[in-house]
Amino acid sequence: MGCGRKDLESSSREDFIHDEGCICEVVKTILKLQNHAVRHDDKCGTSCFVEPIGGLSKHGHADTRVFMLLDKHGKPFTVLARKRSTWQATPFFRVEDVFGDCCATLRAVAYNFETGAAEEVDEEEADTVFLEGTQMLDPIAFGEIKRFRRTETCVTVDLNDFTAIQCIADVDLNIHHH
Repeated sequence: MGCGRKDLESSSREDFIHDEGCICEVVKTILKLQNHAVRHDDKCGTSCFVEPIGGLSKHGHADTRVFMLLDKHGKPFTVLARKRSTWQATPFFRVEDVFGDCCATLRAVAYNFETGAAEEVDEEEADTVFLEGTQMLDPIAFGEIKRFRRTETCVTVDLNDFTAIQCIADVDLNIHHH
């Protein structure tokens, strides 16, 4: 029995009980938050349900809730995203759309360890949040992220294939909707 399944006997969030898994529900909520259509009142100040967008930010304006998806082993789902002339493995995403039976289009979000004009870090080993040769996050490098940046890399995923979601930060990626 999953945390968002309809066979759940009791829940403090009635609109959370659907045929879909909880990851799907959380990603749909993030999309609603990003689109300024929020209805959740969550008591946990660091959860993905914090509203409005900007609630997880140290700065003012935000248009994106950056998150990671984790598999059943706690490993982050990653994709390769173009970062100028190179590629960067990133576990960070912005939801663009949720459709069908819990499918989502996710935009890969790149990260930088520097702020300011220089977007690239010259030292190759300093350009990753992963421990060398593994898919495990390096907590020291993770704590050194100074900036997130949108990419043009998008993927379509089945949200039912993930067991956890971790919201990271609310940031302004300068996303413009038509």
